[in-house]
Amino acid sequence: MTALQEIIDDRLIVPLLDLKRDIDLLKEIQARLNALGLYAYAPTDPDGLWGPKTENGIELFCDAVYLNNFDTGLFGPTFAEALLETTVVSPMTPSRFAVPTWWQGGNRDALAQAVATEGARQGITNRNQLCYIMATIQHETAHTYKPIAEFGGRRRPYAPYFGRGYVQLTHKFNYEKYGTLLSRNFVAFPDEVMEPDVSLFIIIHGMKNGVFTGKKLDDYISGRNVDFHQARRTVNGIDRARLIEGYAINWQGTTLF
Repeated sequence: MTALQEIIDDRLIVPLLDLKRDIDLLKEIQARLNALGLYAYAPTDPDGLWGPKTENGIELFCDAVYLNNFDTGLFGPTFAEALLETTVVSPMTPSRFAVPTWWQGGNRDALAQAVATEGARQGITNRNQLCYIMATIQHETAHTYKPIAEFGGRRRPYAPYFGRGYVQLTHKFNYEKYGTLLSRNFVAFPDEVMEPDVSLFIIIHGMKNGVFTGKKLDDYISGRNVDFHQARRTVNGIDRARLIEGYAINWQGTTLF
C-alpha cells in the first residue's frame, strides 16, 4: 500500500511538520509531482527530503486544483486523492506564479495602480494592505518608486545577494526560493530580481505569504484590524516602523486604488 493510499483509506490527517519528516511519503509525492510536470527530477531524486523544489511543487499543485492545504497546514484524504487521481495540470495554471510581464516600470501613480492590479491577481483585496505595500515600496526604494540596489551592498557579508528590488531582497536562500518559484536562475543572475515585473511579484507575494520573515500581512492588517506599525515585521522587524506607518496612513488618502 502506498503512503498516499493509506492516508485515503485510514482518513489520516498529516500536519505539515510531519509531512516534512516523512521520507517515504515525500518520495511518493515527488514522483507524482514529477509526473504532472511540477517537480523536475535530478539524478538523486526522488530523495524524500523537504526542500524548495518540493515545497514549490506541492504549492503549485494545490493552487492548480484549488486546495488550501498550505493555509491550513494539514494534508489529508482530499489532498491524497487529488494527487493520485489528477493526470493533467494545465500549463496556464497557476497564473499567480508568473510575473506580471505587462509591468515594465513607471512613475509613482502608475506603480500604485500596478500594485493594486497585481495584488488582486495574487488574492489581495484589502485596501489597507495595498496602502502598506506602497508605503514599504516608498521606504525601500528611497522614494524613487523604482527597483533599486542596496547602498554599499557589494561590501555586505551576504554579497552578491544584497538587497535589490521594490523590497530589499537579501540572502542567497531568498534568491533561490524565488528562482525556483518563477523558474529563473536568480542565484547566477541576481540582478534580474530588479526587473520591474519580477520585483513587483516578489514584494506582493513575499508580504502576503510571509516569505521574508515568516510574518504575513494578514497577521497585522485584516478586516477591522489595521496595525501599520507592527506590519513592518513582514519585512524587517520594526526597523523604521513608525516612519513607514506614517507613509501608509498617507496612502490611505489616495484615490489611486
